Amino acid sequence: MSAPQSSDGGARSRTRKAILDAAMSVLADNPTASLADIAAAAEVGRSTLHRYFAERTELLRALALHVHELSNAAIERAEPDCGPPIEALRRVVDSQLDLGPIVPFVYADPSNYADKELAAILDSGDEVIVDVLNRVAIEGSAGPPGWPRTVFWALLNAGAGTVKQGTPRVQVVDAIMVSLTKGTIKPE
Repeated sequence: MSAPQSSDGGARSRTRKAILDAAMSVLADNPTASLADIAAAAEVGRSTLHRYFAERTELLRALALHVHELSNAAIERAEPDCGPPIEALRRVVDSQLDLGPIVPFVYADPSNYADKELAAILDSGDEVIVDVLNRVAIEGSAGPPGWPRTVFWALLNAGAGTVKQGTPRVQVVDAIMVSLTKGTIKPE
């Protein structure tokens, strides 16, 4: 039988999550935001933030893991193995669009890939997306290895920015789907 969890553990967990969620929002808008900006958004003092994350690098590492976890959970909720591939891909696009511009911030940060353990974690989890993309793949389509995965994440990045500018989400999902499945330029 395990010992009951103290209320302090629950409060610590909530505070940590509030800091990570605030960092996700603040850094998506301003990648150079200060720890003070993040603390203010999390509604905690700087000293509290520093008790959880002594250095900015610690916060950024924890943020990368947090975003990766959120992305994987969203993929799972989208049920990419269920139904026709096009419908599965649409659900996955929709689920990942919720993460917004923090995804490229995390996944394009070279310091995350300098840490080999973190890099291995960040480079996993979207295999199911690659599988869905392969199931939808247009016969005869070409590109270097990994191209559909790269295009998927680039389109999501563009889509997140477009939603942020006020374009209705459904239009953005439709545009991403058209780009992924049919391309964006008519051949002459």
